[in-house]
Amino acid sequence: MDYTNRFLSLAMGCLLASGAGNAATGDIPQLNIHLNGNGDLVYEVEYAGKETVRESPLGMVVDHRAWGEDVASLTADTLDSRHIVYQVTQADRSTFCLEVRLFDDGLALRYRLPAQGPICIYGEKTGMRFPEQTQTWYASGPFQYGWLQQYQQRTTDAIEGELLAPPATFLTPEGIYAAITEGNLTHFHGAVLLGREQGLVQFGYVDNKGHLLSGTSTGMPQGQYAHEAVRDVPWLVAPRNGETEVVTPWRILMLAEDLNGLVNNGILRQVADQPDPALFPQGAETDWIRPGRAVFTWLAEGGIERLSLANHKKYVDGCAELGIESVVVDDGWELWPQTDPDAHGRDKWEMLTELVDYARHKGVNIWVWRPSSPRTGNRTDIGLLDPEERKDFMHRCAEIGVKGLKVDFFCTENLFTVDFMETLLRDAAREKLMVIFHGVNKPTGDSYTYPNLLAKEAVRGLECVGGEDSWAPGPAWPFHNTVLPFTRWLAGPADYTPLNFRAFCPPSVTFAHQLATIYTFTSPMLIFAADMEDMLACPARKFIEEVPVEWDETRVLPGSEIGKLAALARRKGDVWYVSVLNGEESRTFTCPLDFLPKGSYQVEMACDAPGNRKQIVLKSFRTRAGKQVKTDLMPGGGWVMRIERR
Repeated sequence: MDYTNRFLSLAMGCLLASGAGNAATGDIPQLNIHLNGNGDLVYEVEYAGKETVRESPLGMVVDHRAWGEDVASLTADTLDSRHIVYQVTQADRSTFCLEVRLFDDGLALRYRLPAQGPICIYGEKTGMRFPEQTQTWYASGPFQYGWLQQYQQRTTDAIEGELLAPPATFLTPEGIYAAITEGNLTHFHGAVLLGREQGLVQFGYVDNKGHLLSGTSTGMPQGQYAHEAVRDVPWLVAPRNGETEVVTPWRILMLAEDLNGLVNNGILRQVADQPDPALFPQGAETDWIRPGRAVFTWLAEGGIERLSLANHKKYVDGCAELGIESVVVDDGWELWPQTDPDAHGRDKWEMLTELVDYARHKGVNIWVWRPSSPRTGNRTDIGLLDPEERKDFMHRCAEIGVKGLKVDFFCTENLFTVDFMETLLRDAAREKLMVIFHGVNKPTGDSYTYPNLLAKEAVRGLECVGGEDSWAPGPAWPFHNTVLPFTRWLAGPADYTPLNFRAFCPPSVTFAHQLATIYTFTSPMLIFAADMEDMLACPARKFIEEVPVEWDETRVLPGSEIGKLAALARRKGDVWYVSVLNGEESRTFTCPLDFLPKGSYQVEMACDAPGNRKQIVLKSFRTRAGKQVKTDLMPGGGWVMRIERR
C-alpha cells in the first residue's frame, strides 16, 4: 500500500498544482482520486473552495467483473499538468486505465479497457454524490426515446430510482452549479444517469423495450414502447481498427459559480475528436458548410396540401422576401407522385428537382427529410441503413442541388445506432451535404468532430404541443422553456423548431415569448415552425429577418433562475440582442445594460401588449451603457431587444 500511496500523491500533486497560476481566482477544481478503506477507486471534488462532489465511485463492470473494486495499486502517467492517465491494477493483476483531464470549469474522465476482442459491458460505477439538499433539474425520460421530457425540480435526496437525462443540472447548498453529461460518444453505447441512494447520480445504460423485443437495432419502435426504457441490459463492444483497447466516452462534470459560467462551459468542444481533414479540409470553416435559418411546412395549418410542391414554392417565395436561407421539405415528399395534384406522372426526383431549381433562382436552398430506417408499420418508408440505398440517395440529392438532409427516427443511442450516425455523417460529407438529426439522442460534441452536423433534435419542441396529456407529456411550457437554456442547451444546439402563432403556440406562453425563443433556442440550423403568412405579417418581422444563428458572445443576465426566468444577452459583431423568457408567475424584470461598452445606443424592443397575450408591440428608445430596462412580464411572457451603438 505504500507503493500505491506514493504514486497517488505524485499524481494528485500534479493535478492540484495545475491550477496554481489561477489560484487567486478560487475557481479551479480540486480533484482527489484515491482508494477508500475497502480498496475501491473513489474521488472527491472541491470547486471555489467548496465541497461539490463527495466521495464517489469510479470503475466499470465488464465481463461480470467490477473494475475499480479491490484495487492493488494505482500509478500515474502525467501527460501534462492537466492531463493524467492512471493505471489501475486489480488484486488479480488485471489492469485498466483511467484518463483524467482538468479544466478551469470542470473535469472529464474516461476509461481505457484492454480488449483483444468483444467485451460485455454490464454497467458502470462512475457517479457523482452531491451534498444533501442539492437542487437538481432534469428530464425524467431519455431524450433518445421520443419526446418524453418531464422536467423535474427536486433535491438529490429524492432521486433514488429516477432516470436523469443528460445533461442534468445541479445547484449545491453552497451555490455551486454543476452539470453532468458525456462527451465524444463514438463506438460506444450512450449513457443516461440513474439516481441512487444518498444523493448519488450514476452513469448507466438503457435501451428501448421495442428494439429488444423485436430484435431491431435502430429506428422508431412500436408505438406502445415509445417511452419504455429497459435498464441494465448487457451489451457487447469490441476495439476499433485493430486497436487493443475499448475507449469510453468522457464523463463530464461542468462547474460554475453562476449560470453565466455554466452556459459558457467549453469542455465538450475541448474533448471532441478533431474533424477528418480529408472530409473537412478547413474544419468547421469548410466552404460548403453554411449555417443558416430555415422554414418547414410540417406544423403549418391545413391538411395534406401543406406538404404539396406548390405550398413549398410559396414558402420559397416567402424565404426570398424575408432573407431566410433554406426550406426543409419534410415527411411526405417521396409520396408526391401519388398525393400531389401537380405530379402529372412525374416521379419524386423530377418533382424535387423542379423545387430545387425554383428555389435556386430565388437564392434559397432546399433540405430534404428521410427516416434513418423504416418505421414500424409504415410500408412507404425507405431508410438509409442499406449502404447502396444510402449512397444512391445522398448522391441523387447532391446531384440535383439539395444542400442538406434531415434524418429522422433513430430513437435509441445503442452502439449500433451511434456507429450508424457516424457513417451517415461521413457519407453525407463525401457528397458535401449538411445534416440535422431528428428523433435522436443528445449531442455529445459530435458537431465538433463532424461540422456538417448542424443540430440534433433531442428536445421536446413545438411539434409536441397538443400531446401534453398523451404521447409527449411534460411540464407547463413556461417552466419547460426556462429550464432548457440551463440543461439541454448545455450539450449543444437542438431542433426545437421555435416560433408559431397558431395551433402550435402553447396558450401558456405569449406571442412575444414565442418570438424571443428564436434568440434563446439558438442553433446553426434554426428552423421556424410558423405559417409563412404570419412571419410576413408579423409586426416584429425585423427580428425574424435578422436573427443570427452563430454568436460571438453569450451572457446570462442577473435575475435568471432555472425554471423561472431565462434572460440572455448575445452579441453578433457590434450588435447585441437580449431575449427574455418568463416562467409561470408574473414579475417585474429589471435588465441591467452593464454588459455594453461605454456609449449611447439605439434600442428596438418587441414585447407583449399589456393584457393581450397574442399581440406584439414595438418600442424604440435611446439609452446608454450602464442603464437599466425595466418591464412587467405576464406569466409565460417575454420580450426581445436589439441594441446598436449610435
